[in-house]
Amino acid sequence: MSKYAVIKVGSSQERVSVGDEFAVSSSFAEKTIIPILVSPRKGQVVIDDKELKKYKVELEHLAVSKSKKINIFQYKNKTGNRRRVGHRENSKIVKVKSIQGLESAEEE
Repeated sequence: MSKYAVIKVGSSQERVSVGDEFAVSSSFAEKTIIPILVSPRKGQVVIDDKELKKYKVELEHLAVSKSKKINIFQYKNKTGNRRRVGHRENSKIVKVKSIQGLESAEEE
Protein backbone atom coordinates (compact mmCIF):
# COMPACT_ATOMS: atom_id res chain seq x y z
CA MET A 1 0.00 0.00 0.00
CA SER A 2 2.37 2.67 -1.20
CA LYS A 3 -0.27 5.07 -2.57
CA TYR A 4 -2.32 6.59 0.22
CA ALA A 5 -3.71 9.85 1.56
CA VAL A 6 -4.38 11.14 5.06
CA ILE A 7 -7.68 13.01 5.38
CA LYS A 8 -9.28 14.90 8.23
CA VAL A 9 -12.73 13.57 9.14
CA GLY A 10 -14.35 15.51 11.96
CA SER A 11 -11.88 15.58 14.84
CA SER A 12 -9.86 12.56 13.68
CA GLN A 13 -7.54 11.71 10.81
CA GLU A 14 -7.79 8.61 8.61
CA ARG A 15 -5.12 7.02 6.41
CA VAL A 16 -6.96 5.84 3.29
CA SER A 17 -6.26 4.33 -0.11
CA VAL A 18 -8.63 3.53 -2.97
CA GLY A 19 -11.25 0.97 -1.92
CA ASP A 20 -10.95 1.47 1.85
CA GLU A 21 -14.12 1.59 3.96
CA PHE A 22 -14.35 3.38 7.30
CA ALA A 23 -16.92 4.80 9.72
CA VAL A 24 -17.59 8.52 10.17
CA SER A 25 -20.07 10.46 12.30
CA SER A 26 -23.61 10.77 10.98
CA SER A 27 -23.27 14.55 10.51
CA PHE A 28 -20.44 14.11 7.95
CA ALA A 29 -21.78 14.92 4.47
CA GLU A 30 -18.81 15.81 2.24
CA LYS A 31 -18.26 13.98 -1.06
CA THR A 32 -14.75 15.26 -1.85
CA ILE A 33 -11.97 16.21 0.55
CA ILE A 34 -8.58 17.82 0.07
CA PRO A 35 -6.09 15.60 1.93
CA ILE A 36 -3.60 16.83 4.51
CA LEU A 37 -0.87 14.40 3.38
CA VAL A 38 -0.39 12.30 0.22
CA SER A 39 2.04 9.53 -0.67
CA PRO A 40 1.89 9.21 -4.48
CA ARG A 41 4.87 6.82 -4.69
CA LYS A 42 6.64 4.57 -2.23
CA GLY A 43 8.99 6.68 -0.14
CA GLN A 44 7.61 10.05 -1.29
CA VAL A 45 5.34 12.26 0.84
CA VAL A 46 3.60 15.51 -0.16
CA ILE A 47 2.68 17.91 2.67
CA ASP A 48 2.90 21.33 0.98
CA ASP A 49 -0.49 23.11 0.89
CA LYS A 50 -0.02 24.35 -2.68
CA GLU A 51 0.82 20.85 -3.90
CA LEU A 52 -2.03 19.24 -1.94
CA LYS A 53 -4.63 21.33 -3.79
CA LYS A 54 -3.90 19.17 -6.87
CA TYR A 55 -5.22 16.09 -5.02
CA LYS A 56 -8.81 15.26 -4.08
CA VAL A 57 -10.24 12.24 -2.29
CA GLU A 58 -13.70 11.20 -3.55
CA LEU A 59 -15.94 9.45 -1.03
CA GLU A 60 -19.05 7.32 -1.56
CA HIS A 61 -21.72 6.84 1.12
CA LEU A 62 -22.50 3.12 1.60
CA ALA A 63 -24.69 2.62 4.66
CA VAL A 64 -25.94 3.95 7.98
CA SER A 65 -25.00 2.04 11.12
CA LYS A 66 -24.57 2.42 14.85
CA SER A 67 -21.37 2.21 16.84
CA LYS A 68 -20.65 -0.26 19.60
CA LYS A 69 -22.73 0.29 22.74
CA ILE A 70 -21.13 2.25 25.56
CA ASN A 71 -22.39 1.23 29.02
CA ILE A 72 -22.57 4.03 31.58
CA PHE A 73 -23.00 3.09 35.25
CA GLN A 74 -23.42 5.69 37.99
CA TYR A 75 -23.15 4.67 41.63
CA LYS A 76 -23.25 6.67 44.85
CA ASN A 77 -21.88 5.07 47.96
CA LYS A 78 -24.14 4.34 51.00
CA THR A 79 -27.33 5.71 49.39
CA GLY A 80 -28.44 2.83 47.22
CA ASN A 81 -28.42 5.18 44.22
CA ARG A 82 -27.56 3.21 41.06
CA ARG A 83 -28.22 4.14 37.45
CA ARG A 84 -27.34 2.23 34.29
CA VAL A 85 -27.57 3.87 30.85
CA GLY A 86 -26.41 2.73 27.40
CA HIS A 87 -25.51 4.88 24.41
CA ARG A 88 -24.94 4.10 20.72
CA GLU A 89 -23.72 6.80 18.35
CA ASN A 90 -25.13 6.93 14.81
CA SER A 91 -22.49 6.63 12.10
CA LYS A 92 -22.08 6.27 8.34
CA ILE A 93 -19.96 3.78 6.43
CA VAL A 94 -17.97 5.55 3.70
CA LYS A 95 -15.86 4.09 0.87
CA VAL A 96 -12.99 5.83 -0.94
CA LYS A 97 -13.86 5.84 -4.67
CA SER A 98 -10.73 7.49 -5.98
CA ILE A 99 -7.85 9.79 -5.17
CA GLN A 100 -7.59 12.33 -7.99
CA GLY A 101 -4.08 13.41 -8.83
CA LEU A 102 -2.32 10.14 -8.03
CA GLU A 103 -2.44 9.04 -11.68
CA SER A 104 -0.54 12.13 -12.85
CA ALA A 105 2.04 11.71 -10.07
CA GLU A 106 3.02 8.27 -11.44
CA GLU A 107 4.04 9.70 -14.81
CA GLU A 108 6.46 12.28 -13.35
